[in-house]
Amino acid sequence: MNTEEIMDATLWAQQTFGACRLGDRRRGQRAVQAAAHMAANPSASLPAQQGSWGEVMALYRLLAQSDVTFEALIESHWQHTRELLETQPVVLLVQDGTELDLSSHHKMTGLGPIGQGTTRGLLLQTVLAVLPETREVLGCASQEVFVRQPIPVGETRSKRRQRAQRETDVWMRLVSRLGRFPAETLAVHVGDRGADFFGFFEACQSTQTHFLVRIARTRRLESEEVAQQYMTEQIRSWEAVNGRPFCVPASHGRTARMTVVQLAFGKVVILPPRGEKRYGPQPLPLWAIRVWEEQPPGGEEPLEWLLLTSVPTCSIEDAWEHVGWYECRWVVEDYHQCLKTGCRIEGRLMHTADRLIRLLGLLSPVAVRLLQLRDLSRQQPDRPACEIVPPDLLAVVAAQTGVSAASMTMATFWQAVARMGGYLARRHDGPPGWKTLWVGWLRVQTLLEGVHLVTQLRL
Repeated sequence: MNTEEIMDATLWAQQTFGACRLGDRRRGQRAVQAAAHMAANPSASLPAQQGSWGEVMALYRLLAQSDVTFEALIESHWQHTRELLETQPVVLLVQDGTELDLSSHHKMTGLGPIGQGTTRGLLLQTVLAVLPETREVLGCASQEVFVRQPIPVGETRSKRRQRAQRETDVWMRLVSRLGRFPAETLAVHVGDRGADFFGFFEACQSTQTHFLVRIARTRRLESEEVAQQYMTEQIRSWEAVNGRPFCVPASHGRTARMTVVQLAFGKVVILPPRGEKRYGPQPLPLWAIRVWEEQPPGGEEPLEWLLLTSVPTCSIEDAWEHVGWYECRWVVEDYHQCLKTGCRIEGRLMHTADRLIRLLGLLSPVAVRLLQLRDLSRQQPDRPACEIVPPDLLAVVAAQTGVSAASMTMATFWQAVARMGGYLARRHDGPPGWKTLWVGWLRVQTLLEGVHLVTQLRL
């Protein structure tokens, strides 16, 4: 991650969209200019971002061109991410899907049903490249946005399973699209329960990549001891081999808490599902990991993760490492929140879904930049800020906080920025999240713009 590019919206936009091939050099220049405005203030409306009605109309004309597709806009970002991840010994390809609810845009055409079928919108599937040790986001490795097709009247579950194409095929398409990686890079596709199906496993095998998913269903095991054995029953019968303190993340209105979890792991051989002609007949040898909480606090549901992976898990250290890899899965949920809240993709007014999808090609890397700003705030915390942060920017933050610019470290600099965005920095608070950092960063940029304006007026 280039610090200067992340902190400077114009440099970032040039690096991200400068190589776009949109059928005309001027379109590429327009894409860079529009993206720079968006990156400077992601949550603002298009008129507020672009600065004038003429700039807004130029953006609308760009998004109306047939050559300006979602793929054409984001391809250079995908390629840059690919180049970065191929330099790493281990990289996690974290995949998940989300719904874009556009029901409030009654005149927008080209949408499909989402949720229970009573609302309208688009489906978005994302693969983020994440470093397992630091959880740093290298970028968006691949992405697909599509429209859900209504279920035919009278279609049974059995008929749905026999479809030539299914909605879940998007998981396999993205794996296949990413393909193989150099032998020096261990690429692991990480997914939640939605990735727990045989087709996903086979797609990873065919590209010679690995996977790590959370188990959503029981499966038949190949066993010589009994006629028929099921995976979840066997995993839960394993005895704990280790335990350690664990932070249960906050979810669904529940606050984060500390607990002690137990660990068990072992090898399993799963059989392909019966009645599924699209899958091969061969059993698949894998490793399973169970992490569970034996004594949860009163009223709390006990934590239990059942994980399945193709990565060899031969020791306690391997098992805990792979549990840590699965924890990185929440990064993609943060990304989707950045896209919806930070970039307000669901609030953008477009006449057609096609134009909104093209706009997504600009906003998707902007959402990545929001996460990368958070990652940047956690790097080199003890390094003097004056060695990295531009002097005028550092002076503005120092003046706002009353701290000497010379004594500021990167940790105190970013904490000061987050405080300007509402971060309280209490003793038990975790590190600043992307929301408070970004709000504080926008305020700093506004103050810096004022300083530059005053300087120009004095000349």
